[in-house]
Amino acid sequence: MKSTTNFGRNIRFTPRHRYKPRTEDEVLRLLNEHGDGTVRVVGARHSWNPGIETPDALVDLRHFRHVRVHGSRTRVTVGGGCRIGALLKLLTRRGLTLPSIGLIDRQTVAGAVATGTHGSGRHSMSHYVEAMRIACYGANGKARVLTVDSGPMLRAARCSVGALGVVLEVTLACVPQYYVRERCAWRPGLDAALEKEGDAPLQQFYLMPHAWRYLAQERRVAEENRRRGGAALYRAYWLITIDVRLHVLLKFSASLLRSRRLVHFVFRRILPLFIFPRWRVTDRSDRQLRMRHDLFRHLEMEVFVPRGQLASALDFVREILKAADDRGHALSPETRSRIESLGAVAGLDALRGSYVHHYPICVRRVRPDDTLISMASCDGLPARDWYAISLITLTRPYARFERVAAFLADAMSPLFGARLHWGKWFPPDGVEVEDRYPGVSEFRRVCEACDPRGVFRNAFVREVLFGSERSGSALKDGGSIPG
Repeated sequence: MKSTTNFGRNIRFTPRHRYKPRTEDEVLRLLNEHGDGTVRVVGARHSWNPGIETPDALVDLRHFRHVRVHGSRTRVTVGGGCRIGALLKLLTRRGLTLPSIGLIDRQTVAGAVATGTHGSGRHSMSHYVEAMRIACYGANGKARVLTVDSGPMLRAARCSVGALGVVLEVTLACVPQYYVRERCAWRPGLDAALEKEGDAPLQQFYLMPHAWRYLAQERRVAEENRRRGGAALYRAYWLITIDVRLHVLLKFSASLLRSRRLVHFVFRRILPLFIFPRWRVTDRSDRQLRMRHDLFRHLEMEVFVPRGQLASALDFVREILKAADDRGHALSPETRSRIESLGAVAGLDALRGSYVHHYPICVRRVRPDDTLISMASCDGLPARDWYAISLITLTRPYARFERVAAFLADAMSPLFGARLHWGKWFPPDGVEVEDRYPGVSEFRRVCEACDPRGVFRNAFVREVLFGSERSGSALKDGGSIPG
């Protein structure tokens, strides 16, 4: 039997049954056939956790890709299997776009919404969902199609990690197409980068490892809807120089040569030569807000922290990565105190000198979502901005990165109230959700109403959202590093 593999090739499994339904009736029929099994939906497979795994039935919604723009031109209804890139192209022809655009447009709409996919400076895509049609189960165990457009049911469906059912159709808000003005600039520290948010509310910025400097992509909505500053040349330069050549250089130095010194040299000496701070460019939003780091297979973990914890969280990430890179690195007193409070000194010692981080650490602001469990949800909490901290590796096997990432995830949750992105890599022992997501109890009640027998809950969903016991922690010991 043919196995299924995700984009990063860190997930592989073999379902007993595969389906590519073309109609809602076919979906209902297969749900009734597998009412005692496990059903999961696969989209673009652009995720790094076991969310799509199932030993039973795997459903591919590639034929559900219809798009209908409503007469008001403020809403669009799209099939769950439609790719974001295809939707953006159609909307652009009508002078429209989505309010929030992530870096990658390869995901399906249903998959992006289910995992809280986001850009920078606005809410996640989930926040802008106005209605859904979902194939799920009734109290009698029979499959049904449910239209969700209000109340706790909608807030749960907006980001559900696939636990409510098969998302057949999504209705999203849309806005008139707009242009974005951008420039890249080096900043001496975090405060300097954050100061620019008032003038550049759509910005994202990077903490460069080994140089430990900040590079900001300052972005704001342009006053005029027209291209300026050599937009086509800028896109070509970014694609060839950053998305391709820089990635090749990083992969060559970190993965092929495995040279710590060369990785350091790239970030300290070579990368600054690629950036031209005086180059200001205006281009259409769907071009300016996307990137192509999906050209190279990689593994990614993304950690969300509240604004008030961002500085401490980034300091902690920097200190742990320094220790992983240099066995002799002396932690700051504050970081050492935090590690000791967690009883994690031995766990960190086991990581020392084991891994050289070789990818820019991307930081993006996400506004509070009106959802129950998206990473930027503020259900039951004061409304506040969240910041996503992205950690990526290009080197395979991934084990060394995974060890460091698991340590960071386990430590940052109690220290900074951190949440993990539902579509990115998760440590194998899961995460604590009870204290992190006040809306999780209401979410579970909605799941019980839509899926009383737990058909849509694979092992991953049961573990992270329904209270299965964790297997351990990366904080207490380092374990061994395979390979």
